[in-house]
Parts: sequence; structure tokens; C-alpha cells
Amino acid sequence: MTTSAASPHSEKVAAQQPRLGKSFTAAAIGNAVEWYDWTIYSTFAVYFSVQFFDPSDPTVALLSTFGIFAVGFFVRPLGGWLLGIYADRKGRKAALSLTIIMMAIPTFVISFAPTYATIGLAAPLVLTMARLVQGFAAGGESGGSMAFLSEIAPPGKRGMYTSMWYSTVAAGMIIATVLGYALSRALTPAQMSTFGWRIPFIIGGVAGLIGLWIRRSVDESRVFEAADDALRPSKNPLVILFRDYPRQTVRVFALTAGASVGFYTFVSYLPTLLIKSIKLPADQTFAVHTTALFVFMIALPLLGRLSDTVGRRPVGFAYTFGGAVAIVPLTSMLEPSFLTALLVDIVLMLLLASMYGVLAALMTEQFPTEMRAVGIGTPYNLATAVFGGTAPFLLTWLAGRGQQATYFGYVAVLMAIAGVALLLSKESHQHEITAIGR
Repeated sequence: MTTSAASPHSEKVAAQQPRLGKSFTAAAIGNAVEWYDWTIYSTFAVYFSVQFFDPSDPTVALLSTFGIFAVGFFVRPLGGWLLGIYADRKGRKAALSLTIIMMAIPTFVISFAPTYATIGLAAPLVLTMARLVQGFAAGGESGGSMAFLSEIAPPGKRGMYTSMWYSTVAAGMIIATVLGYALSRALTPAQMSTFGWRIPFIIGGVAGLIGLWIRRSVDESRVFEAADDALRPSKNPLVILFRDYPRQTVRVFALTAGASVGFYTFVSYLPTLLIKSIKLPADQTFAVHTTALFVFMIALPLLGRLSDTVGRRPVGFAYTFGGAVAIVPLTSMLEPSFLTALLVDIVLMLLLASMYGVLAALMTEQFPTEMRAVGIGTPYNLATAVFGGTAPFLLTWLAGRGQQATYFGYVAVLMAIAGVALLLSKESHQHEITAIGR
């Protein structure tokens, strides 16, 4: 397969997106809602784990809960593949409307699910099925949403626009942690465990329906509409992906492996680590992590914009090689001190921001329009499942054996591998996205 060359027409299409503000807002709000729904599971797992599993051993219950967390990730590649194909054939708008409703319904199911004490082993089964559907939706969201943002971005600002995908992820997580902080202050630990954890799931389900209404009101990407229908693969897009874009696919996988293990360790799991292993009080933990996530959210578009000027690689190297050197010493500093935890968490978030400020742009620049959503969605979600989805379980298990430092050494190795992939990548920040291919 060959790709189309950059042309004045394609540049004009990218520059003249209609109702840009509304399109961006719809993508941003919908993404924030979806990732709020996805994140509240790990944020409140320490409270509801004993509701879905035998409460006689809280550690085993928490491990089992994070086991389901990992299972949800293993259907993400399937969602990235199938919903990526759907987005490349039917459009970004149709795919993004589908993913948000597939996230909202299971959130409602979890919020009203019966407990282990009520229905026994059927309780974790309900939880597992809900997370499988959410995992499928999350897989489809990433490729379709990143492709949409890259295609509506004005010329010269693709890094900034696509980095906002992760800013909205952070926004959803901030809402989840703020709610966690508020509930932990308003309710006792026993109340949080019995009914308090259900509140954020109910809110998430309602917000998902509102997000669906917003997304259905936006225009399709003009870049997608202008693409030649004849170039869109009608059969075996996965075969075409690995046959015609092997280097790009491996590159996205390696970059995501190093990025996602850090993301799901320090963004999703850190509150649980601070509460359970470091013994920082829950209200202080949520205050620390909310502040650090806010720094992460603000830093992302700034670093994305910087990459539009200096290139993707110089910005990303701060995380890959800098993080590989610093991660073990940084995490060894964690202790039950508010100021120390805050300092370490902010530094970790800034390191992550240097990678996630450029990651979406790097991935969208690997593939042409007709393969962009499936090209991102398949390797991105496969790497996220293998390395991101297992991170909380692996860290919980190793920390319980007193081998927490071993886990962070493993994270450092994956960061370095991502750095090698970044080093071998060509700079593409000045290219028009329809021109990027083999």
C-alpha cells in the first residue's frame, strides 16, 4: 500500500476544520468522562474489593480485584482492532459515540452490582463482565480519538492538540481523585467500603450519557472525509497493518510498553500504593495525587507544543532515558510524609508528561488516514494490556513480598526500551499527517 503525498489541498483541509472549538470540546469531554469511568475502578478498589471477594483476607481480595483490572486490559487490543477498523471505515464520530456508551452502561452495572455476601461467586463474575466491556470500549477510544484530534489540529500544532488527549485523561482522573478525597473526608472507612464507593460509579454512568449526547452533535473530521475511499482496506486490515507497516507497528508497541507501565503505576495505582504500603492517610494521599495530576494535565499541552517546535524525540527522551536512571531512586524516597510524597509524585508526573506530551502525535504520524485508527489502536492497546494492565497486580504482589524495588527496576528497563524505539524513530513533526506512511 502506498500513501498519498502532501498537497495544498490536504493542507487546506487540515487548516479549515469547521467548528473546531466544538469538535475539540466534544472529543475532550467525552474522553474525560470515559477515563473517569475507567479510573474509578483502580481509585476505589481498596474499598470495594472486600465487597466482591471473600472479606476474610483483604490482601487476597485486593489482588483478585486487580486481577480483574488486568483482565479488562486484555480485551483492549480486540477493541482497538475491531473499533479501529470501524473508525477507519465508518468515521471517527460514529466510533467515538459507540465507545462512550459502551463505557457508560457497565459503569451503571458496577454501581448497582450485588456483593459477595449476597450472591457469592456471581459477584466477581458480574464485575469481570462489566470490565471486559469497558476494556473493549477503552481500546476503541484510543485509536479513534487520537486520530480525530490529529486530523482536526491546525497546521504546526498537532503535538499540542494530540497531547490534549492525555490532558483529558488526566482531567477524568483528577475528578476521580477529588471525589475520592471528598468521600474519604466525609465518610468513615467502613462507610466507604459498604456504600461510599458506589457513588462515583453512579456519577460516571450519568456523565457518560451526557458525553454521548455531546459527541453525536459534532462534525466528522474533514481529513477523514477527504480521504480516498478506494484506499480504505475492505478486507484483512490487520494483515495489511503487519505486512505494510511492520516497523511502525513495532515502534508504537515499544513506545507504549515503556509509557503505559509508568502511567498505570504512577497515575492509576499510586494512591493504592501510598495508602496500603507507604501508610500515608487516605485524605493526604488523595490531596497529593490530585495536585500531581493537575501538574501533569497542565504540563502535557505545553510539552506537546514544545515538540511542535523542537521535535518529538528531544521531549520524549526526558522520560525514556531520564526516567530509566531516576525511577528507582525516586520511588525509594517514598515515605508516610505529605511533603515527600507530594514532591516525588510531582516529579513522576513531569517525567510522564514528557512522554505523553508527544506519544499521541508520534503514533498518529506513523500511519496514513485510511489506516490510522487501527494502526494506533492495535499495537497501542496490546502493549497497554501486557505492560500497563498487569502493573497494579505485579506491584501489589512484589510489594507484599518485600520486593518493591525489583518492580521499579523492571519499569526502568521498559523505559529504556522505549527510549531505543524513540531513538530509532524519524522526526515527523513538520510533516502533514496524510503524508506519513511506510
